[in-house]
Amino acid sequence: MDQMENVMQEMNEHKQQGESRTETPGRAAGPGVGAAETGGAANTGKAAETAGAAETAGAAGAPERESIGAAESAGRAEAAGRAEAAGATDAGRASETAGAPQAGSGNAPQAGAPKPGGSRFPTFGDLLAMLGIAFVAQILVGVLGRFVLVAMGYGGDASTLTQDVVGKIMAVLYFVSMSVTLGGVLYYRHVRGGRGRWARFSIRGLNPALLLWAFVLIFAVGVVLEPLLRLLPEVSLEVGRGLWTMVSLIVLAPVFEELLCRGVVLGSLRERYGVTVAWLVSSLFFGVLHLQPVQVVSATVVGLVLGYVCLATDSLWPSMLLHALNNAAAYLLMILFVTPGENTSTLLIDLVENHTLYGVIYGAAVILSALSGWMMVRTLRRMKEAEKNPAEV
Repeated sequence: MDQMENVMQEMNEHKQQGESRTETPGRAAGPGVGAAETGGAANTGKAAETAGAAETAGAAGAPERESIGAAESAGRAEAAGRAEAAGATDAGRASETAGAPQAGSGNAPQAGAPKPGGSRFPTFGDLLAMLGIAFVAQILVGVLGRFVLVAMGYGGDASTLTQDVVGKIMAVLYFVSMSVTLGGVLYYRHVRGGRGRWARFSIRGLNPALLLWAFVLIFAVGVVLEPLLRLLPEVSLEVGRGLWTMVSLIVLAPVFEELLCRGVVLGSLRERYGVTVAWLVSSLFFGVLHLQPVQVVSATVVGLVLGYVCLATDSLWPSMLLHALNNAAAYLLMILFVTPGENTSTLLIDLVENHTLYGVIYGAAVILSALSGWMMVRTLRRMKEAEKNPAEV
């Protein structure tokens, strides 16, 4: 029994020792769990503080974001205002550009038309005034010549003079009268506001083929006009014979008359009215300048040829040369077929006795005149278009 009690006692002691050992590890684990809980609480507190700080920073940054947004809105508004102002300026410029006259519009001055505010020279009255200057000069110089003849003892009758003396006197009188005429016309042009070059000279106009064609055409149109010229009265004009007569007809007349008619008149008319009007009116001016009915008609037609050559070459040299050749041919016919003091005709229709031959010559002259006239008109039309549209040339 005693042994049983001892065994039971030892078993109880072992049981108590086991229970004590079991409780000790449990107590040792408690602080670790508490530390973990403390760390978690600390971490949780820090996280809470961090979150709170972040919320505080966010709350503090909100006004800054609002300020930045307001600044951006203000910048956008200012940029929009500048863009609108620039657009308004561009629109104003566009409207001004649209309102300004454009080149090539109907309001732009055309070539050949008078320039706004420019000179109105020459008008129809100016042409009459220049003709008046020429006629007055001829009359005054003619009267002066009469007084000179009387003073020299010849009286007022030129028929008592030799042909050579008549030639000298006529050359001097012609030179003086045309010098006064040209000087008076140039002065009148200056007073009336005429500007620009009135005489053009260029050696390119001395084209032998052109000069030959023009000379033959002058002869041809003279033949075509003969039936009309025979119906007109002709006043006998004594010009004398000899060297001084040739100087007067072949040198002085071409120079003075071309300077006046193809220089001042044609050049001034072309500047204001264009080539066509200048060509026609200057030719008529040239014809009227000769006074006699026969010469008015023939000189007007010859003036058309001379004027065309002058316009085509832009030079007075070829027209002067053609004028000299025409007068030289007329002087040669006068020497060959006209007796001094007699009114002998130098028309081809009166010189050629064979009517068949004259008919052939007349037909050829008509064809040449018609073709040449068509060619001249077409060329002048192209020149007119070139003056209207100089950029296309």
